[in-house]
Amino acid sequence: MKSEAQRLYADSAVNMQRLAVLRATFTEAGRVALQMIPTTDRTRLAELRTRLYNFTVPEADRLLTALREELGPGPGTLPVDQMITYWQGFRALLNSPTVLATASGTTDTATNDQMVEQVSKAWNALEATVVQMQTDLATRAGEGYARIEREYEQSQRNITLIIAAALIAGIGGVVWLIRDVVPRIQTYSRFAADVADGQLGVRLEPTGSDELSELGHALNRMVERRAAEHDYDTTQAEFSRALQLTKNESEAHQLLKRHLERAIPGATAVVLIRNNSADRLQSATLLPDDGIMAERLAGALPHTCLAVRFAQPNDEIAGHDGLLRCDLCGDGASSSRCEPLLVGGEVIGAVVVQRSQLAEQNKRRITESVVHAAPVLANLRNLALAEHRALTDALTGLPNQRASHDTLLRMAAQSCRALDPLAVVLIDLDHFKQINDLYGHDKGDEVLAAVGAMFAASLRASDFAGRFGGEEFLVLLPGTSSREAKGVAEHLRTAMSAITIPHFERKITASFGVAVLPDHAPDAATLVRQADRALYLAKAAGRDRVHIAADAHAPTPAVRHPRITGAAPDATASTASTADRHPS
Repeated sequence: MKSEAQRLYADSAVNMQRLAVLRATFTEAGRVALQMIPTTDRTRLAELRTRLYNFTVPEADRLLTALREELGPGPGTLPVDQMITYWQGFRALLNSPTVLATASGTTDTATNDQMVEQVSKAWNALEATVVQMQTDLATRAGEGYARIEREYEQSQRNITLIIAAALIAGIGGVVWLIRDVVPRIQTYSRFAADVADGQLGVRLEPTGSDELSELGHALNRMVERRAAEHDYDTTQAEFSRALQLTKNESEAHQLLKRHLERAIPGATAVVLIRNNSADRLQSATLLPDDGIMAERLAGALPHTCLAVRFAQPNDEIAGHDGLLRCDLCGDGASSSRCEPLLVGGEVIGAVVVQRSQLAEQNKRRITESVVHAAPVLANLRNLALAEHRALTDALTGLPNQRASHDTLLRMAAQSCRALDPLAVVLIDLDHFKQINDLYGHDKGDEVLAAVGAMFAASLRASDFAGRFGGEEFLVLLPGTSSREAKGVAEHLRTAMSAITIPHFERKITASFGVAVLPDHAPDAATLVRQADRALYLAKAAGRDRVHIAADAHAPTPAVRHPRITGAAPDATASTASTADRHPS
């Protein structure tokens, strides 16, 4: 009631103030109009017209519009409508040709008097309407105050009844709270405390169908979502930690596959990578048992996979005929998501996850897992490539001297543990300095490369061949006796003499020195010295032949080969010529 009375008072005050301002504006408009009839002073006439049409008339229009909107539709707006009608007539009179003529001083006195009378009449009608409107507003305000007073008295009686009813209801509510609500709230409080302590396995058992029961169900759903997020974060963190401990690409690929298949029950994950030439896609993990992807992957180009082509995730939905289908995983019985392995703007592969249905949470896990794994896989690939290059002779493609030294020590130790023989064959190309001098070093490099290719094609998978010096090579034959090692050396000598190189008519020959552990030496260092001695003897006997080391008890000549110890040889020795050790 108080607010309504205040509003009525405020509205009445505002409207009365507007009417007072409007009445003053009408008076100003009438006075200015009368001053314009007649006015022969053009400067004075311009000032009056500017004052009238730029200020007085727009202000009157604004006040009439505000008053009309404030009162709204109803009987109380009739005086306003009449006032607007009179005002429009007054404006039309000001814009009439006669008034314009009188304002310019071209009319006679009778016409001017007549126009003054018409303007005064219109002005008086506007003021009378404003007075009537003020009277009506005062009457309406008085009636409103009387109505509010009556309603106030009725409200007091109603409030008394409501207070009595509220007291009764309050007593009943307190009893209900004590017996039903308070225990439930206490249960909810204990539940919230347990959840805050990290016990995400607890759940409420809401009873009834009131708001507290709905709150209990909502709290259970909230905790279930929080538990799911906690499990998600835990498994992702575990995956990230394990990923940092992987030793090579293969282990990282398997880890990524196991993580996705464990985290998404019923899913099958396949890691695809580009080959070393980056012109084919190949599987880095086991393919599904249905064999469809294996068939499609055979000889597949990188752009065959839409995720690799567009460098963004690609979803294939089973039974959905998409506009653009993936040639690898499209048209399958299961839905799939293919996530590119993107590193530095380059796609190094993709991860395909197949499942009957993939939820948004599953897609999020796939994306985040691949994003974590991509840089690790790229680093492992770069490390493997760097290690391969560090241990590989760039010219022949065979392991270099450092790798040969490490392999010799490892295979010798294994031979001693297993009590199996290990044969070492040292090979030195005959007259290689003459080849460089007569044909040039480029042709000499071709000879070395051809010899390296011959070794790679002629030996068993368990054997080892490496470049041991400028034109010297090392061959390791595990589980091979002296007689068998000589046969292998003879086979290699024959294969070497059959090598043909374009624009090179000279026959390629080499001298071979063979020594076997433990027949000719007890350790790796002595074994190489014995093979080196046998090689020297083969050179001295006329070259292009195989010579087997003498008995281990025979005297050993001075060492002409770099000493083989537990430490790796100096890197500069990998390309050193053997011309100073053996006559070419």
